[in-house]
Amino acid sequence: MGFGAQEGDSVSSEGKGTAEGQSGRHARLWRSILVATLGITAIALFGGRGAASAGLPSGDAEVAQSGPITGTVSRPAAAARTPGRSKRSHWVGVWSASPTAGSGQSLASQTVRTIISPLGSGKKLRIHVSNQFGDQPLKIDAASIAKQRAGAAVRAKTIRRVKFDGRRSVTIPAGKRVLSDPVKLHFKALQQLAVSTDVDAASTGLVTEHAVGRQTSYLSSPGSGSHALDQSGSAFGATTTVRYLLTGVDTRAKRSVGAVATFGDSISDGFEGSNSPLVENPEGIDLDGRYPDFLARRLLQRRGPQQLTVLNTGISGNRILEDGLVPPFGPSGLSRLERDVVRLSGVETVIVLEGINDIGQTPASASEVIGGLKREVKALKESGMRVLLGTLTPAGGTILPSYGGAEANAVRVAVNDWIRGQHLAAGVVDFDRALRDPSDPGRLAPAFDSSDHLHPSMAGYKAMAGAVRLRKLIG
Repeated sequence: MGFGAQEGDSVSSEGKGTAEGQSGRHARLWRSILVATLGITAIALFGGRGAASAGLPSGDAEVAQSGPITGTVSRPAAAARTPGRSKRSHWVGVWSASPTAGSGQSLASQTVRTIISPLGSGKKLRIHVSNQFGDQPLKIDAASIAKQRAGAAVRAKTIRRVKFDGRRSVTIPAGKRVLSDPVKLHFKALQQLAVSTDVDAASTGLVTEHAVGRQTSYLSSPGSGSHALDQSGSAFGATTTVRYLLTGVDTRAKRSVGAVATFGDSISDGFEGSNSPLVENPEGIDLDGRYPDFLARRLLQRRGPQQLTVLNTGISGNRILEDGLVPPFGPSGLSRLERDVVRLSGVETVIVLEGINDIGQTPASASEVIGGLKREVKALKESGMRVLLGTLTPAGGTILPSYGGAEANAVRVAVNDWIRGQHLAAGVVDFDRALRDPSDPGRLAPAFDSSDHLHPSMAGYKAMAGAVRLRKLIG
């Protein structure tokens, strides 16, 4: 969704006549809309505060090679992107879900079986498990990875126990995350894998999550014991499309293989609305129909060995300049760049598509959005990455005038004019041109509209992937 929020969003009555007062009223209106439409429990839990002001970690913790992190370590960004690099191979990400604070879910004494579709192939992998936004230590009693058979069931001969620093269990401090030891498993790109994690009964704290998964995962009943190594899916009686705990999967690859990260909001995340951008359309769930998925398919169709994997680092509701209106919308784009992009394994190129939520919710001016994009590009380039900027897609006709009204569209057009003319980034991906209605450029073309007039359909996401010039990704 195209949502976000300001950190510390409350505004006193003295600010009513100022831009700050207008912004505060705008944010309060958004909270009211979300409560009335979705009943999001996060708003009640956190009082509608932004993600960083909810008393949770801000998401700057360092990543360990394996085992829990006990402190913060500074190291060069290039080394962080490709830890464990050797002369012949290095680690490259094949799947990612950027973490956020959750809506109050606890998973004590449950097993989470997360189904993922890696956007790259491999023979050896490792997983990232996060307690980034937890409020107390999280103990994982056991973990496994396997190939999905159907539903929650997995193929018995593919079940691999996952260890952490040689141990079957690991305790992750609040605000930290861990990398597992390497596991041998042959898998192909877009082949469904099941990652299972047993949460200890004593771990009753808040759970780190990624709210818009667009893929069905499974939960065992609370108190049902350990099921990480189960072949059968019979213990998993509940389904969810939220990604819990798991934030990444890497594979060992040749040095010639890298990754492209797609950074942004709900349009990178793959959200599809159902008439309203506040209601998710279930059509397309489990079909891997996000634009990064289609981009990965295009890369896989190229002749020769795979050169690039794709990592989706979008968060629905995310903004460049301010933290999320509710915690699941994540920290601001600027504050999460290092954690969610720079420190991922093997990333060489980043496609940035963000700013529509700054326009629709803050509301930000064109100069403010452009300023934020400049800062994002500069930070990524300083980390040694190639950056492509994506133009903002149309939103005319949506029920949210702050996104699709004439004033908002004028801001969007001004931002896009700057993106097309700037020379700060290495290139431009003209998503706007790929999706807009030729007869009404302020709106999505009907064939590319999910029905909410803000988020693309699967056909629209495929068109977005088609707008990316692949040679720009490789350099």
